[in-house]
Formats: sequence, structure tokens, C-alpha cells
Amino acid sequence: MTVVPGLVRRAAAEAERQLREGAGVLARLGRDLERSAEAWRLLPAYLERVTLLEEAVRDHDAEVRALRAELDSLVGQLNDRLLPRIDERMDDNERDVAAVATSLIRTGRDSAVHGTRLTAAERRIGDLRTRIAQLEQRTGLWRDLQATMARFGDDLDAMRARMALRPADPPADAAPAPVQNITDRPA
Repeated sequence: MTVVPGLVRRAAAEAERQLREGAGVLARLGRDLERSAEAWRLLPAYLERVTLLEEAVRDHDAEVRALRAELDSLVGQLNDRLLPRIDERMDDNERDVAAVATSLIRTGRDSAVHGTRLTAAERRIGDLRTRIAQLEQRTGLWRDLQATMARFGDDLDAMRARMALRPADPPADAAPAPVQNITDRPA
């Protein structure tokens, strides 16, 4: 609807400008007596211009009224066609929004359940990593023990090889030394 008031404003502004120009001319004519004869000569031309402007304003007014009638008709037709369907569409949209909201709520609940499951799984994975680290530590200790036992076996084999070179009979007066348990050995 901005077209109609805009045209009216433009026409009114042009008429006002023309009238002000005319009034300004009349004021100047009144002040200057020397030019009054010329003003009287120009007055019919100004009156003719004012008449033409009035006709132009009437023509614009008629065009604006015709545009207004057409716009009112178009608005009425659009209302007749769209308003009954708008209520249906709004109901459909409300149902869609309710369905989306329900879906989001369900998804939120499912996410919460999955979140707790993920938290439990992460805790379990952390426990397993701790156990794996402990197992790796024990495996390292076991390997160290195996390496120590292998070196002990090599040392024992070397001792046996040296013992075979010595005499096999122990002296008669020497009693065999008692076998000590590994845990009984002094530190």
C-alpha cells in the first residue's frame, strides 16, 4: 500500500511547490510596483498553470483511487483463497512441531541412556587399561626373572663344568654342608 500514499504525497508536494512558487511570485509582485505591470501580464499564465496542476492532481487522484480499488479487490481475493487454508496449514505445522519436539525428547532420553552406557564403558576400558598395565609390569618382571634364571642356569652349568675338572672325591674328614633353602639364605 506504499504506492498509493507515495503518489498522493508526490502530487500534493508538487501542487504545494507550484502554489508556493505562485505565492512567492505574487509576493514579489506586490513588493515591486515597477514590475506589477509585468506581473499582471504573467498572472494569466500562472493561473493557467495552476489550473493545469489542479487537473493533473485530479487525474492522479482518479488513478490512485483506481489502484486502491484494484488493490482492495486483490486483497479480498487473496483472503478468500488463502485464509481457509492458512488455518489448516497452521494445524499441520503445529502437529509437525509437536512430532519433532516429541522426537527430540525421545532422542534426548536415548542419548542420556547411551551417555550412561558410554560412561560405564569408559570406566570399564579404564579398568582394563589399568589391568593391562599391571599385566605388562608383571610380564616384565617375569621376563626379568626368566633372564635371571637363564643366567643362573648358565652360571650353574659353568660351575658344573669347573667341578668336573676338580677331583671327584671329597676329603674324608669333611662333612657335607647342609642344603640351605633359598629363603633361609642370609641377605
